[in-house]
Amino acid sequence: MTMMNDTLEGQLREMYGRVAYTHKTHEKMADGCIARYKVIKRIEIALSAVSSGSLVLAALGDGKSGTIVGAVLSTVLLGLLLYFKEASLGEQAQKHTVTASRLWGVRERLLGVLVDLTRSGAMDVAAAARDSINEELEEIYRGAPRTDGKAYGAAQKALKHQEELFFSDSELDHLLPKQLRKTSRP
Repeated sequence: MTMMNDTLEGQLREMYGRVAYTHKTHEKMADGCIARYKVIKRIEIALSAVSSGSLVLAALGDGKSGTIVGAVLSTVLLGLLLYFKEASLGEQAQKHTVTASRLWGVRERLLGVLVDLTRSGAMDVAAAARDSINEELEEIYRGAPRTDGKAYGAAQKALKHQEELFFSDSELDHLLPKQLRKTSRP
């Protein structure tokens, strides 16, 4: 009985770890899309201002050089706008954010199942919850946007070295009401 319980607990722990990594990877992908979006928007604004200024200068007197600079910058701006339209970074960031949110809910359910299994040992209930969670994960993963190695590396760093998923007791004590704090217990 104990070996079967350990096996189920081990499987649930593995699922929790995979979901935690995938959740954090999608968060990092969304962060990367948003960062690229902001950089491209700043470049667009700068190119628009400089190319417009060049064309105004061309119209006011410095004809040939201002026209050439304005035309080159306008062409670069057009290319950037077309790339940005195709890349749809804002839309991609939103898809990763939605996926991460859904995975967060699954991760918390897995944690609850692990706690319940440890406390009650009800393997049949835990196994049914695991199966339900597996079905939900399959549906989430089917519609999830792809991630990349850079986001996975950032997620790994955040989880392993920066412990973004966990809180120390003192951090939790600052967040919880006084009655639930560990330091206020006798």
